[in-house]
Amino acid sequence: MDLRSVECFIRVTETLHFGRAAADLHLSQPALSQRIRTLERDVGATLLDRDRRGVRLTAAGLAFLSPARAALAHGERAIDVARRTERGLHGRLRLGFTVVASHTRLPRAVQTFRSAFSEVTIDLIEINSPAVEEALERGAIDLGVLHPPLSRKQLRYRALPDEPLILALPVDHRLADQPTITFADLAGEPMLAAPRSVGPVLFDKLIGCFRAAGVEPSIVQEATPVTTLAGLVAAGAGIGFVTRGVALATRPGVVFREVVGAPGVPIAIAWMPPEPAATGQRFIAVMDAVWAD
Repeated sequence: MDLRSVECFIRVTETLHFGRAAADLHLSQPALSQRIRTLERDVGATLLDRDRRGVRLTAAGLAFLSPARAALAHGERAIDVARRTERGLHGRLRLGFTVVASHTRLPRAVQTFRSAFSEVTIDLIEINSPAVEEALERGAIDLGVLHPPLSRKQLRYRALPDEPLILALPVDHRLADQPTITFADLAGEPMLAAPRSVGPVLFDKLIGCFRAAGVEPSIVQEATPVTTLAGLVAAGAGIGFVTRGVALATRPGVVFREVVGAPGVPIAIAWMPPEPAATGQRFIAVMDAVWAD
């Protein structure tokens, strides 16, 4: 049924006068009458009796009135939801992110977005960077916070500031109180590192920093994610690099120190082309604001 015709029927029942109802609806009286006739034809029943004495609801019209009001309300709600969804004010956003990203300003961005857009449900999915790319490609998520360079060249992304790498040391380590640490100071140290497959570009940058200082790194154990690596440092298994965000989440038995020349972890928010949905665009805008703060 045409919602406008249902609205016309309801207004006639409220005024019991075609002229006043037509004026209220900004229609001519013949146009209103035609809409009522079309509605009655669609329903298959006479809804209104019209004669010189006025307008009266038939039994069918009385039975139709309450469901018609509900249908109009639901129809208007459906239209409103569709329009709000198109504007990114309603709906669902599926966000994939890495554990490194979870220790940046991302949680704050999510909280800010939820406060500003309470009608948008956010599904949060923590996976590694290659898995974020794969999920974006097959449409399992809408946005992904990951680490360039990307292997799937069809993805688009916006770079965020790199996340600095900080050295995690046991509190009683010989370098813990040293004011300045260089890669040369790490010669012979048992190193913990994420597998190269998790982030080959960053892994190679780190190895390059060691070798530029004339040091061949001694990787004694692979560990992922970085929060696990920090736990292994506390247990005395070795030393290793974590992101600044992880370092800020202090852990008993571990201290964190900067190393001169250490690279940063690249971070970006990515999506499948052409552009993110409206909810995704609004989330990206919130991320830009949070990172700029």
